[in-house]
Amino acid sequence: MIGFVNKGAGLRGAGVIVASLLLVACSQPLFKSRPQQPEALPQPVAPEAKPAQPQPQAEPAPQKKAPLSARLLYEVLLGEIAGQRGVMDVSAASYLEAALHSSDPRVAERALKIAVFGKQQDLALQAARRWVELASDNLEARQALAALTLRTGNQDEALEQFEYLLEHGRDAEGGPYHSMLVLLAREPDKQRALDVMEQLTTRHPGDPEVYFAYARLAIHSEDWSLADRQVEQALRLRPDWTEALILQAQIGLKQDRGELARQRLQSALQRKPDNVELRMAYARLLVDLEQFEAARAEYAQLVKQRPEDGQIVYSLALLALEAGQLQEAKGFFERLIKLDFQTQQAYYYLGAIAEDQKQNRRAIELYRKIEGGDHWIEVQIRIARLEALEGKATAAQERLRKLRVAHPEQAQRLFLVEGEILSQIDRHDDAYKLYSAYLESQPDDTEVLYARALVAERLDRLQQAEDDFRAVLKQDPDNARTLNALGYTLADRTERYDEALVLIEKALAQTPDDPAVIDSMGWVMFRLGRLQEARDYLQRAFDMTGDGEIAAHLGEVLWVMGDREAARALWEKARETAPDNPVLKDTLRRFAP
Repeated sequence: MIGFVNKGAGLRGAGVIVASLLLVACSQPLFKSRPQQPEALPQPVAPEAKPAQPQPQAEPAPQKKAPLSARLLYEVLLGEIAGQRGVMDVSAASYLEAALHSSDPRVAERALKIAVFGKQQDLALQAARRWVELASDNLEARQALAALTLRTGNQDEALEQFEYLLEHGRDAEGGPYHSMLVLLAREPDKQRALDVMEQLTTRHPGDPEVYFAYARLAIHSEDWSLADRQVEQALRLRPDWTEALILQAQIGLKQDRGELARQRLQSALQRKPDNVELRMAYARLLVDLEQFEAARAEYAQLVKQRPEDGQIVYSLALLALEAGQLQEAKGFFERLIKLDFQTQQAYYYLGAIAEDQKQNRRAIELYRKIEGGDHWIEVQIRIARLEALEGKATAAQERLRKLRVAHPEQAQRLFLVEGEILSQIDRHDDAYKLYSAYLESQPDDTEVLYARALVAERLDRLQQAEDDFRAVLKQDPDNARTLNALGYTLADRTERYDEALVLIEKALAQTPDDPAVIDSMGWVMFRLGRLQEARDYLQRAFDMTGDGEIAAHLGEVLWVMGDREAARALWEKARETAPDNPVLKDTLRRFAP
Protein backbone atom coordinates (compact mmCIF):
# COMPACT_ATOMS: atom_id res chain seq x y z
CA MET A 1 0.00 0.00 0.00
CA ILE A 2 2.87 2.35 0.69
CA GLY A 3 5.42 0.57 -1.43
CA PHE A 4 5.47 3.55 -3.79
CA VAL A 5 7.97 5.20 -1.39
CA ASN A 6 10.69 3.09 -2.91
CA LYS A 7 9.90 4.25 -6.42
CA GLY A 8 11.78 7.27 -7.72
CA ALA A 9 8.72 8.71 -9.44
CA GLY A 10 6.72 8.47 -6.25
CA LEU A 11 9.00 10.92 -4.49
CA ARG A 12 8.18 13.81 -6.79
CA GLY A 13 6.56 16.54 -4.67
CA ALA A 14 7.43 14.71 -1.45
CA GLY A 15 8.85 17.86 0.10
CA VAL A 16 5.52 19.64 -0.22
CA ILE A 17 3.59 16.66 1.13
CA VAL A 18 5.75 16.16 4.25
CA ALA A 19 6.05 19.89 5.00
CA SER A 20 2.26 20.16 4.94
CA LEU A 21 1.92 17.00 7.02
CA LEU A 22 4.31 18.22 9.70
CA LEU A 23 2.74 21.67 9.90
CA VAL A 24 -0.84 20.43 9.97
CA ALA A 25 -0.80 16.96 11.50
CA CYS A 26 1.47 17.94 14.36
CA SER A 27 -1.00 20.60 15.46
CA GLN A 28 -4.24 18.64 15.04
CA PRO A 29 -6.12 16.31 17.41
CA LEU A 30 -5.04 12.72 17.14
CA PHE A 31 -6.92 10.57 14.67
CA LYS A 32 -10.51 11.79 14.91
CA SER A 33 -11.77 8.63 13.26
CA ARG A 34 -10.57 6.57 16.22
CA PRO A 35 -12.15 8.07 19.36
CA GLN A 36 -10.09 6.49 22.13
CA GLN A 37 -9.46 7.94 25.54
CA PRO A 38 -5.77 8.81 25.89
CA GLU A 39 -3.80 8.01 28.97
CA ALA A 40 -3.59 11.50 30.36
CA LEU A 41 -0.29 13.14 31.03
CA PRO A 42 -0.29 15.43 34.05
CA GLN A 43 -2.09 18.68 33.30
CA PRO A 44 -1.55 22.06 34.98
CA VAL A 45 -4.00 21.73 37.85
CA ALA A 46 -2.40 21.74 41.27
CA PRO A 47 -4.23 21.11 44.54
CA GLU A 48 -5.77 24.34 45.84
CA ALA A 49 -4.04 26.44 43.22
CA LYS A 50 -5.00 28.06 39.95
CA PRO A 51 -3.74 26.36 36.83
CA ALA A 52 -0.46 27.73 35.60
CA GLN A 53 -0.65 29.90 32.53
CA PRO A 54 1.41 28.57 29.66
CA GLN A 55 4.79 30.27 29.65
CA PRO A 56 5.58 32.08 26.45
CA GLN A 57 8.27 30.26 24.55
CA ALA A 58 10.87 32.15 22.61
CA GLU A 59 10.44 31.84 18.87
CA PRO A 60 13.12 29.45 17.60
CA ALA A 61 15.67 30.96 15.32
CA PRO A 62 15.04 30.14 11.69
CA GLN A 63 16.81 26.96 10.81
CA LYS A 64 17.95 25.80 7.47
CA LYS A 65 15.63 23.03 6.44
CA ALA A 66 17.33 19.72 6.13
CA PRO A 67 16.49 17.77 2.99
CA LEU A 68 13.67 15.30 3.56
CA SER A 69 14.77 11.72 3.20
CA ALA A 70 12.64 8.94 1.81
CA ARG A 71 13.03 7.15 5.14
CA LEU A 72 11.64 10.08 7.13
CA LEU A 73 8.76 10.48 4.74
CA TYR A 74 7.98 6.79 4.97
CA GLU A 75 8.00 6.81 8.79
CA VAL A 76 5.73 9.85 9.04
CA LEU A 77 3.25 8.55 6.49
CA LEU A 78 3.24 5.09 8.05
CA GLY A 79 2.64 6.64 11.49
CA GLU A 80 -0.29 8.73 10.25
CA ILE A 81 -1.94 5.97 8.23
CA ALA A 82 -1.54 3.41 11.04
CA GLY A 83 -3.00 5.90 13.45
CA GLN A 84 -6.01 6.51 11.21
CA ARG A 85 -6.59 2.76 11.17
CA GLY A 86 -6.25 2.42 14.92
CA VAL A 87 -3.02 0.41 14.84
CA MET A 88 -1.49 2.48 17.57
CA ASP A 89 1.58 0.39 18.32
CA VAL A 90 2.70 0.69 14.70
CA SER A 91 1.80 4.38 14.60
CA ALA A 92 3.74 5.21 17.78
CA ALA A 93 6.80 3.18 16.77
CA SER A 94 6.88 4.73 13.30
CA TYR A 95 6.56 8.26 14.60
CA LEU A 96 9.29 7.63 17.16
CA GLU A 97 11.57 6.50 14.35
CA ALA A 98 10.66 9.67 12.48
CA ALA A 99 11.51 11.76 15.53
CA LEU A 100 14.90 10.07 15.85
CA HIS A 101 15.67 10.85 12.21
CA SER A 102 14.33 14.43 12.27
CA SER A 103 15.78 17.55 13.84
CA ASP A 104 12.33 19.13 14.06
CA PRO A 105 11.06 19.07 17.69
CA ARG A 106 7.47 19.09 16.44
CA VAL A 107 7.93 15.56 15.14
CA ALA A 108 9.11 14.42 18.59
CA GLU A 109 6.15 16.18 20.20
CA ARG A 110 3.80 14.44 17.80
CA ALA A 111 5.48 11.12 18.52
CA LEU A 112 4.99 11.66 22.23
CA LYS A 113 1.30 12.47 21.87
CA ILE A 114 0.65 9.45 19.68
CA ALA A 115 2.49 7.14 22.09
CA VAL A 116 0.52 8.46 25.04
CA PHE A 117 -2.72 8.20 23.05
CA GLY A 118 -1.85 4.60 22.19
CA LYS A 119 -0.78 3.82 25.78
CA GLN A 120 2.74 2.96 24.61
CA GLN A 121 4.53 4.21 27.71
CA ASP A 122 8.07 3.12 26.80
CA LEU A 123 7.79 4.75 23.38
CA ALA A 124 6.35 7.87 24.97
CA LEU A 125 9.36 8.11 27.28
CA GLN A 126 11.78 7.84 24.36
CA ALA A 127 9.82 10.47 22.45
CA ALA A 128 9.85 12.83 25.44
CA ARG A 129 13.62 12.45 25.78
CA ARG A 130 14.03 13.22 22.07
CA TRP A 131 11.79 16.27 22.39
CA VAL A 132 13.91 17.62 25.26
CA GLU A 133 17.04 16.86 23.29
CA LEU A 134 15.79 18.92 20.33
CA ALA A 135 14.15 21.71 22.42
CA SER A 136 15.95 21.78 25.73
CA ASP A 137 14.40 25.08 26.83
CA ASN A 138 10.81 23.98 26.16
CA LEU A 139 9.11 23.73 29.57
CA GLU A 140 6.24 21.62 28.24
CA ALA A 141 8.73 19.06 26.96
CA ARG A 142 10.49 19.07 30.33
CA GLN A 143 7.19 18.59 32.16
CA ALA A 144 6.27 15.65 29.94
CA LEU A 145 9.63 14.01 30.51
CA ALA A 146 9.42 14.60 34.26
CA ALA A 147 6.00 12.95 34.40
CA LEU A 148 7.00 9.96 32.32
CA THR A 149 10.28 9.31 34.10
CA LEU A 150 8.50 9.51 37.43
CA ARG A 151 5.78 7.18 36.26
CA THR A 152 8.28 4.63 34.95
CA GLY A 153 10.34 4.68 38.12
CA ASN A 154 13.28 6.70 36.82
CA GLN A 155 13.35 8.88 39.90
CA ASP A 156 16.81 10.38 39.42
CA GLU A 157 15.98 11.50 35.90
CA ALA A 158 12.64 12.87 37.13
CA LEU A 159 14.43 14.89 39.82
CA GLU A 160 16.78 16.31 37.19
CA GLN A 161 13.77 17.57 35.22
CA PHE A 162 12.06 18.95 38.33
CA GLU A 163 15.23 20.84 39.22
CA TYR A 164 15.25 22.37 35.76
CA LEU A 165 11.59 23.38 36.10
CA LEU A 166 12.31 24.95 39.50
CA GLU A 167 15.27 26.89 38.18
CA HIS A 168 13.45 28.18 35.10
CA GLY A 169 10.01 28.65 36.65
CA ARG A 170 10.83 31.31 39.23
CA ASP A 171 8.65 33.88 37.50
CA ALA A 172 5.79 31.52 36.71
CA GLU A 173 2.34 32.25 38.09
CA GLY A 174 1.80 30.26 41.25
CA GLY A 175 5.47 30.30 42.21
CA PRO A 176 8.46 28.17 41.27
CA TYR A 177 7.00 24.95 42.64
CA HIS A 178 3.72 25.24 40.78
CA SER A 179 4.41 23.16 37.67
CA MET A 180 6.26 20.58 39.74
CA LEU A 181 3.35 20.30 42.14
CA VAL A 182 1.00 19.94 39.18
CA LEU A 183 2.84 16.90 37.93
CA LEU A 184 3.29 15.26 41.29
CA ALA A 185 -0.35 15.73 42.23
CA ARG A 186 -1.37 13.76 39.12
CA GLU A 187 1.03 10.88 39.69
CA PRO A 188 -1.08 7.74 40.38
CA ASP A 189 1.49 6.39 42.83
CA LYS A 190 1.07 8.92 45.63
CA GLN A 191 3.93 7.54 47.69
CA ARG A 192 6.31 7.84 44.76
CA ALA A 193 5.32 11.50 44.38
CA LEU A 194 5.83 12.12 48.10
CA ASP A 195 9.26 10.48 47.91
CA VAL A 196 10.30 12.95 45.21
CA MET A 197 9.15 15.86 47.37
CA GLU A 198 11.10 14.42 50.28
CA GLN A 199 14.26 14.42 48.18
CA LEU A 200 13.59 17.98 47.03
CA THR A 201 13.37 19.15 50.65
CA THR A 202 16.73 17.48 51.27
CA ARG A 203 18.21 19.33 48.31
CA HIS A 204 16.67 22.69 49.32
CA PRO A 205 16.56 22.63 53.14
CA GLY A 206 16.53 26.41 53.51
CA ASP A 207 13.66 27.11 51.10
CA PRO A 208 10.31 27.52 52.92
CA GLU A 209 8.41 27.13 49.65
CA VAL A 210 9.57 23.55 49.18
CA TYR A 211 8.04 22.60 52.55
CA PHE A 212 4.87 24.51 51.68
CA ALA A 213 4.60 22.60 48.39
CA TYR A 214 5.28 19.34 50.25
CA ALA A 215 2.47 20.14 52.67
CA ARG A 216 0.07 20.73 49.82
CA LEU A 217 1.05 17.49 48.15
CA ALA A 218 0.56 15.67 51.46
CA ILE A 219 -2.93 17.21 51.66
CA HIS A 220 -3.61 15.85 48.17
CA SER A 221 -2.62 12.43 49.50
CA GLU A 222 -4.72 13.00 52.65
CA ASP A 223 -1.68 12.48 54.85
CA TRP A 224 -2.64 15.15 57.36
CA SER A 225 0.13 14.41 59.84
CA LEU A 226 2.81 14.76 57.16
CA ALA A 227 1.17 17.94 55.89
CA ASP A 228 1.16 19.42 59.38
CA ARG A 229 4.88 18.68 59.87
CA GLN A 230 5.81 20.25 56.54
CA VAL A 231 3.81 23.43 57.02
CA GLU A 232 5.42 23.81 60.46
CA GLN A 233 8.82 23.63 58.74
CA ALA A 234 7.74 26.31 56.27
CA LEU A 235 6.63 28.59 59.12
CA ARG A 236 9.86 27.95 61.01
CA LEU A 237 11.80 29.34 58.05
CA ARG A 238 9.28 32.07 57.24
CA PRO A 239 7.31 33.06 60.36
CA ASP A 240 3.91 34.72 59.92
CA TRP A 241 3.68 33.64 56.27
CA THR A 242 -0.02 34.23 55.62
CA GLU A 243 -0.56 31.41 53.12
CA ALA A 244 1.19 28.92 55.38
CA LEU A 245 -0.79 30.04 58.43
CA ILE A 246 -4.03 29.55 56.51
CA LEU A 247 -2.91 26.16 55.23
CA GLN A 248 -1.96 25.11 58.76
CA ALA A 249 -5.45 26.02 59.97
CA GLN A 250 -7.06 24.02 57.17
CA ILE A 251 -4.94 21.02 58.07
CA GLY A 252 -5.85 21.39 61.73
CA LEU A 253 -9.54 21.38 60.82
CA LYS A 254 -9.09 18.12 58.91
CA GLN A 255 -7.39 16.62 61.96
CA ASP A 256 -10.37 17.53 64.17
CA ARG A 257 -8.27 20.19 65.84
CA GLY A 258 -10.55 23.03 64.92
CA GLU A 259 -10.17 24.93 68.18
CA LEU A 260 -6.38 24.87 67.94
CA ALA A 261 -6.64 26.08 64.33
CA ARG A 262 -8.95 28.89 65.47
CA GLN A 263 -6.55 29.93 68.23
CA ARG A 264 -3.61 29.98 65.85
CA LEU A 265 -5.40 32.12 63.27
CA GLN A 266 -6.76 34.42 65.95
CA SER A 267 -3.27 34.90 67.34
CA ALA A 268 -1.89 35.61 63.85
CA LEU A 269 -4.70 38.08 63.25
CA GLN A 270 -3.85 39.92 66.44
CA ARG A 271 -0.33 40.34 65.09
CA LYS A 272 -1.55 41.32 61.62
CA PRO A 273 -4.95 42.99 62.15
CA ASP A 274 -5.02 44.65 58.73
CA ASN A 275 -4.39 41.44 56.78
CA VAL A 276 -7.62 40.95 54.86
CA GLU A 277 -6.69 37.52 53.50
CA LEU A 278 -5.98 36.25 57.00
CA ARG A 279 -9.21 37.68 58.40
CA MET A 280 -11.22 36.09 55.59
CA ALA A 281 -9.64 32.71 56.34
CA TYR A 282 -10.44 33.17 60.02
CA ALA A 283 -14.05 34.06 59.21
CA ARG A 284 -14.43 30.99 56.98
CA LEU A 285 -12.94 28.82 59.70
CA LEU A 286 -15.49 30.13 62.18
CA VAL A 287 -18.26 29.19 59.74
CA ASP A 288 -16.77 25.69 59.42
CA LEU A 289 -16.81 25.47 63.23
CA GLU A 290 -20.46 26.68 63.19
CA GLN A 291 -19.53 29.70 65.30
CA PHE A 292 -21.83 31.85 63.20
CA GLU A 293 -22.10 34.89 65.44
CA ALA A 294 -18.33 35.20 65.69
CA ALA A 295 -18.09 34.71 61.93
CA ARG A 296 -20.62 37.52 61.39
CA ALA A 297 -18.47 39.84 63.48
CA GLU A 298 -15.41 39.07 61.35
CA TYR A 299 -17.27 39.54 58.09
CA ALA A 300 -18.68 42.80 59.41
CA GLN A 301 -15.09 43.97 59.97
CA LEU A 302 -14.14 42.78 56.49
CA VAL A 303 -16.99 44.63 54.84
CA LYS A 304 -15.70 47.84 56.42
CA GLN A 305 -12.29 47.17 54.92
CA ARG A 306 -13.66 46.12 51.54
CA PRO A 307 -17.17 47.55 51.15
CA GLU A 308 -17.23 46.82 47.41
CA ASP A 309 -16.16 43.18 47.73
CA GLY A 310 -19.25 41.25 46.66
CA GLN A 311 -18.08 37.93 48.07
CA ILE A 312 -17.72 39.41 51.54
CA VAL A 313 -21.14 41.07 51.34
CA TYR A 314 -22.67 37.81 50.11
CA SER A 315 -21.15 35.83 53.00
CA LEU A 316 -22.43 38.38 55.50
CA ALA A 317 -25.90 38.27 53.93
CA LEU A 318 -26.07 34.48 54.26
CA LEU A 319 -24.89 34.61 57.88
CA ALA A 320 -27.53 37.20 58.71
CA LEU A 321 -30.12 34.96 57.09
CA GLU A 322 -28.85 31.99 59.10
CA ALA A 323 -29.22 34.04 62.27
CA GLY A 324 -32.80 34.97 61.37
CA GLN A 325 -31.89 38.65 61.01
CA LEU A 326 -34.08 39.10 57.95
CA GLN A 327 -33.97 42.87 57.71
CA GLU A 328 -30.19 42.89 57.98
CA ALA A 329 -29.94 40.13 55.39
CA LYS A 330 -32.33 42.04 53.13
CA GLY A 331 -30.06 45.09 53.23
CA PHE A 332 -27.01 43.06 52.24
CA PHE A 333 -28.81 41.29 49.39
CA GLU A 334 -29.99 44.65 48.07
CA ARG A 335 -26.39 45.86 48.22
CA LEU A 336 -25.34 42.83 46.16
CA ILE A 337 -27.73 43.90 43.42
CA LYS A 338 -26.15 47.36 43.38
CA LEU A 339 -22.71 45.73 43.21
CA ASP A 340 -23.94 43.47 40.40
CA PHE A 341 -22.61 40.43 42.26
CA GLN A 342 -24.63 37.21 42.64
CA THR A 343 -27.71 39.14 41.57
CA GLN A 344 -29.79 36.07 40.77
CA GLN A 345 -29.06 34.60 44.19
CA ALA A 346 -29.84 37.96 45.77
CA TYR A 347 -33.25 38.15 44.07
CA TYR A 348 -33.98 34.60 45.18
CA TYR A 349 -33.25 35.27 48.85
CA LEU A 350 -35.02 38.63 48.77
CA GLY A 351 -38.06 36.84 47.37
CA ALA A 352 -37.83 34.20 50.11
CA ILE A 353 -37.66 36.93 52.77
CA ALA A 354 -40.71 38.66 51.31
CA GLU A 355 -42.53 35.33 51.20
CA ASP A 356 -41.65 34.64 54.82
CA GLN A 357 -43.07 38.04 55.73
CA LYS A 358 -46.32 37.23 53.88
CA GLN A 359 -45.60 39.86 51.23
CA ASN A 360 -46.74 37.54 48.47
CA ARG A 361 -46.98 40.05 45.63
CA ARG A 362 -43.58 41.49 46.42
CA ALA A 363 -42.14 37.97 46.54
CA ILE A 364 -43.61 37.18 43.10
CA GLU A 365 -42.16 40.42 41.72
CA LEU A 366 -38.69 39.52 43.00
CA TYR A 367 -38.86 35.90 41.88
CA ARG A 368 -39.80 36.98 38.35
CA LYS A 369 -36.46 38.78 38.07
CA ILE A 370 -34.66 35.44 38.19
CA GLU A 371 -33.83 34.37 34.66
CA GLY A 372 -32.09 31.06 35.19
CA GLY A 373 -29.59 29.24 37.37
CA ASP A 374 -29.85 26.48 39.95
CA HIS A 375 -32.95 27.92 41.61
CA TRP A 376 -35.00 28.57 38.48
CA ILE A 377 -37.43 25.62 38.66
CA GLU A 378 -37.74 26.06 42.42
CA VAL A 379 -38.56 29.72 41.84
CA GLN A 380 -41.28 28.87 39.32
CA ILE A 381 -42.82 26.50 41.85
CA ARG A 382 -42.74 29.20 44.51
CA ILE A 383 -44.39 31.65 42.15
CA ALA A 384 -47.11 29.11 41.39
CA ARG A 385 -47.79 28.58 45.10
CA LEU A 386 -48.02 32.31 45.71
CA GLU A 387 -50.26 32.85 42.68
CA ALA A 388 -52.66 30.24 44.03
CA LEU A 389 -52.71 31.94 47.43
CA GLU A 390 -53.44 35.23 45.66
CA GLY A 391 -56.50 33.69 43.98
CA LYS A 392 -54.80 32.96 40.65
CA ALA A 393 -54.98 29.17 40.71
CA THR A 394 -55.50 28.92 36.95
CA ALA A 395 -52.32 30.90 36.30
CA ALA A 396 -50.46 28.71 38.77
CA GLN A 397 -51.62 25.53 37.05
CA GLU A 398 -50.69 26.91 33.63
CA ARG A 399 -47.22 27.79 34.91
CA LEU A 400 -46.71 24.26 36.21
CA ARG A 401 -48.06 22.76 32.97
CA LYS A 402 -45.50 24.73 30.94
CA LEU A 403 -42.76 23.60 33.30
CA ARG A 404 -43.76 19.96 32.75
CA VAL A 405 -43.59 20.42 28.98
CA ALA A 406 -40.18 22.12 29.19
CA HIS A 407 -38.80 19.73 31.82
CA PRO A 408 -40.41 16.29 31.36
CA GLU A 409 -37.83 14.77 33.69
CA GLN A 410 -39.45 16.82 36.48
CA ALA A 411 -43.01 15.69 35.65
CA GLN A 412 -43.61 13.67 38.81
CA ARG A 413 -42.39 16.43 41.10
CA LEU A 414 -44.48 19.05 39.28
CA PHE A 415 -47.65 16.94 39.43
CA LEU A 416 -47.09 16.52 43.17
CA VAL A 417 -46.58 20.26 43.59
CA GLU A 418 -49.75 21.07 41.68
CA GLY A 419 -51.71 18.62 43.79
CA GLU A 420 -50.30 20.13 47.00
CA ILE A 421 -51.23 23.62 45.82
CA LEU A 422 -54.79 22.52 45.03
CA SER A 423 -55.11 20.91 48.47
CA GLN A 424 -53.67 24.04 50.06
CA ILE A 425 -56.57 26.08 48.68
CA ASP A 426 -59.09 23.38 49.69
CA ARG A 427 -59.59 21.99 46.18
CA HIS A 428 -59.06 18.44 47.35
CA ASP A 429 -61.29 16.90 44.71
CA ASP A 430 -59.29 18.56 41.92
CA ALA A 431 -56.07 17.32 43.51
CA TYR A 432 -57.52 13.80 43.65
CA LYS A 433 -58.44 13.94 39.95
CA LEU A 434 -55.00 15.24 39.04
CA TYR A 435 -53.22 12.42 40.87
CA SER A 436 -55.59 9.85 39.42
CA ALA A 437 -54.91 11.07 35.88
CA TYR A 438 -51.18 10.74 36.46
CA LEU A 439 -51.55 7.24 37.93
CA GLU A 440 -53.38 6.02 34.82
CA SER A 441 -50.03 6.05 33.01
CA GLN A 442 -47.81 5.50 36.06
CA PRO A 443 -49.84 3.16 38.31
CA ASP A 444 -46.87 2.08 40.45
CA ASP A 445 -45.55 5.53 41.32
CA THR A 446 -45.34 5.30 45.11
CA GLU A 447 -44.94 9.05 45.67
CA VAL A 448 -48.14 9.89 43.82
CA LEU A 449 -49.99 6.93 45.35
CA TYR A 450 -49.03 8.24 48.79
CA ALA A 451 -50.14 11.78 47.89
CA ARG A 452 -53.49 10.55 46.55
CA ALA A 453 -54.05 8.52 49.70
CA LEU A 454 -53.68 11.66 51.83
CA VAL A 455 -56.17 13.55 49.66
CA ALA A 456 -58.58 10.60 49.65
CA GLU A 457 -58.53 10.60 53.46
CA ARG A 458 -59.47 14.30 53.49
CA LEU A 459 -62.35 13.52 51.10
CA ASP A 460 -63.56 10.71 53.44
CA ARG A 461 -62.71 8.11 50.78
CA LEU A 462 -61.16 5.92 53.42
CA GLN A 463 -61.16 2.69 51.42
CA GLN A 464 -59.32 4.39 48.55
CA ALA A 465 -56.84 5.89 50.99
CA GLU A 466 -56.17 2.49 52.52
CA ASP A 467 -55.85 0.85 49.10
CA ASP A 468 -53.26 3.41 48.01
CA PHE A 469 -51.30 3.15 51.23
CA ARG A 470 -51.24 -0.63 50.92
CA ALA A 471 -50.19 -0.40 47.26
CA VAL A 472 -47.15 1.55 48.44
CA LEU A 473 -46.42 -0.99 51.18
CA LYS A 474 -46.69 -3.83 48.69
CA GLN A 475 -43.71 -2.34 46.87
CA ASP A 476 -41.92 -1.16 50.01
CA PRO A 477 -43.13 -3.05 53.11
CA ASP A 478 -40.81 -1.14 55.46
CA ASN A 479 -41.77 2.35 54.29
CA ALA A 480 -41.99 4.08 57.67
CA ARG A 481 -43.82 7.14 56.35
CA THR A 482 -46.59 5.02 54.83
CA LEU A 483 -46.80 2.65 57.81
CA ASN A 484 -47.30 5.66 60.04
CA ALA A 485 -49.86 7.33 57.75
CA LEU A 486 -51.97 4.20 57.40
CA GLY A 487 -51.69 3.44 61.11
CA TYR A 488 -52.73 6.97 62.07
CA THR A 489 -55.65 6.91 59.60
CA LEU A 490 -56.92 3.63 61.07
CA ALA A 491 -56.54 4.98 64.62
CA ASP A 492 -58.16 8.32 63.88
CA ARG A 493 -60.90 7.39 61.41
CA THR A 494 -61.83 3.79 62.29
CA GLU A 495 -62.02 1.52 65.33
CA ARG A 496 -59.29 -0.83 64.07
CA TYR A 497 -56.96 0.26 66.86
CA ASP A 498 -55.04 -2.99 67.32
CA GLU A 499 -54.23 -3.09 63.60
CA ALA A 500 -53.20 0.57 63.73
CA LEU A 501 -50.92 -0.13 66.71
CA VAL A 502 -49.01 -2.84 64.82
CA LEU A 503 -48.38 -0.50 61.88
CA ILE A 504 -47.28 2.42 64.06
CA GLU A 505 -45.03 0.23 66.20
CA LYS A 506 -43.27 -0.93 63.04
CA ALA A 507 -42.82 2.66 61.89
CA LEU A 508 -41.55 3.75 65.31
CA ALA A 509 -39.00 0.94 65.41
CA GLN A 510 -37.48 2.35 62.20
CA THR A 511 -37.75 6.06 63.06
CA PRO A 512 -37.74 6.30 66.87
CA ASP A 513 -37.07 10.04 66.88
CA ASP A 514 -39.67 11.12 64.33
CA PRO A 515 -42.16 13.39 66.14
CA ALA A 516 -44.92 12.56 63.64
CA VAL A 517 -44.64 8.85 64.42
CA ILE A 518 -44.39 9.53 68.16
CA ASP A 519 -47.58 11.59 67.89
CA SER A 520 -49.31 8.71 66.09
CA MET A 521 -48.24 6.33 68.83
CA GLY A 522 -49.64 8.67 71.46
CA TRP A 523 -52.90 8.98 69.56
CA VAL A 524 -53.41 5.24 69.12
CA MET A 525 -52.63 4.77 72.83
CA PHE A 526 -55.35 7.30 73.59
CA ARG A 527 -57.78 5.40 71.37
CA LEU A 528 -56.90 2.21 73.21
CA GLY A 529 -57.58 3.89 76.56
CA ARG A 530 -53.95 3.78 77.70
CA LEU A 531 -54.02 7.40 78.79
CA GLN A 532 -50.78 7.75 80.71
CA GLU A 533 -48.78 6.19 77.88
CA ALA A 534 -50.63 8.43 75.44
CA ARG A 535 -49.75 11.51 77.47
CA ASP A 536 -46.08 10.52 77.68
CA TYR A 537 -45.74 10.00 73.93
CA LEU A 538 -47.64 13.16 73.03
CA GLN A 539 -45.74 15.31 75.52
CA ARG A 540 -42.48 14.06 74.05
CA ALA A 541 -43.63 14.83 70.49
CA PHE A 542 -44.88 18.29 71.48
CA ASP A 543 -41.63 19.14 73.27
CA MET A 544 -39.77 18.28 70.08
CA THR A 545 -41.85 20.47 67.73
CA GLY A 546 -44.47 22.64 69.43
CA ASP A 547 -46.75 21.59 66.56
CA GLY A 548 -50.41 22.71 66.64
CA GLU A 549 -51.86 19.31 65.75
CA ILE A 550 -49.81 17.57 68.44
CA ALA A 551 -50.96 20.24 70.91
CA ALA A 552 -54.57 19.43 69.97
CA HIS A 553 -53.98 15.72 70.67
CA LEU A 554 -52.13 16.28 73.94
CA GLY A 555 -54.76 18.75 75.14
CA GLU A 556 -57.53 16.23 74.44
CA VAL A 557 -55.72 13.57 76.46
CA LEU A 558 -55.20 16.03 79.32
CA TRP A 559 -58.89 16.96 79.17
CA VAL A 560 -60.02 13.33 79.36
CA MET A 561 -57.58 12.72 82.22
CA GLY A 562 -59.27 15.55 84.11
CA ASP A 563 -56.59 18.22 83.80
CA ARG A 564 -58.81 20.68 81.92
CA GLU A 565 -56.90 23.80 82.94
CA ALA A 566 -53.70 22.42 81.52
CA ALA A 567 -55.56 21.45 78.34
CA ARG A 568 -57.03 24.95 77.90
CA ALA A 569 -53.67 26.61 78.55
CA LEU A 570 -51.99 24.35 75.99
CA TRP A 571 -54.64 25.00 73.35
CA GLU A 572 -54.50 28.75 73.86
CA LYS A 573 -50.74 28.74 73.48
CA ALA A 574 -50.98 26.62 70.34
CA ARG A 575 -53.64 28.90 68.86
CA GLU A 576 -51.21 31.81 69.05
CA THR A 577 -48.60 30.02 66.94
CA ALA A 578 -50.82 27.85 64.68
CA PRO A 579 -54.20 29.60 64.40
CA ASP A 580 -55.08 27.93 61.07
CA ASN A 581 -54.25 24.34 61.99
CA PRO A 582 -57.40 22.39 61.04
CA VAL A 583 -57.03 19.70 63.73
CA LEU A 584 -56.52 22.31 66.43
CA LYS A 585 -59.52 24.32 65.22
CA ASP A 586 -61.72 21.19 65.22
CA THR A 587 -60.54 20.26 68.72
CA LEU A 588 -61.31 23.73 70.05
CA ARG A 589 -64.82 23.58 68.55
CA ARG A 590 -65.49 20.24 70.23
CA PHE A 591 -64.16 21.24 73.64
CA ALA A 592 -65.02 24.95 73.74
CA PRO A 593 -66.53 25.88 77.13
